Amino acid sequence: MRGVRIRVLVSLAALSVLAAACGDDANDAGGSTGAGPTGATAATGATDSGDDPGAGSLYGGSNGMTGATGATGAKDADVSVSLNNYLFDPGTVKVGGGDVVAVRNGNARTPHTFTVVAEDVDLELAPLTTETVTIDLAPGTYELICRFHESLGMTATLKVS
Repeated sequence: MRGVRIRVLVSLAALSVLAAACGDDANDAGGSTGAGPTGATAATGATDSGDDPGAGSLYGGSNGMTGATGATGAKDADVSVSLNNYLFDPGTVKVGGGDVVAVRNGNARTPHTFTVVAEDVDLELAPLTTETVTIDLAPGTYELICRFHESLGMTATLKVS
């Protein structure tokens, strides 16, 4: 009986450490649509790399994207998407070809990605940042994921008309 209790206590301790590592941001509790900065300051990028050409993203890779569909500067967005509480909001993102999408990470400590599976659309967003991307994909339905949290069910659908 004592061995079972010890195993249960060790398992609970391990789960506590895992839960603490995932974090619980103050911003995780509520939705972030309509909140946060707007205008030219909203699309600031994942980091301020200054004059260091090797600074890149805080979370590996580059700030933004590569290829024909890349991160854009601060400009008016046609569609807004929020990444918060390990969810995409809205769950189905509807865009037209060439639309600019503003993607906001509403978490204070958790990075996220806005990744279109099997396509050249992959934004990495540091906590509390907004990036924009122009969607230049053929009409159809695409799977959206957060590469960091797909295993937690952070997926959505992108519909391009």
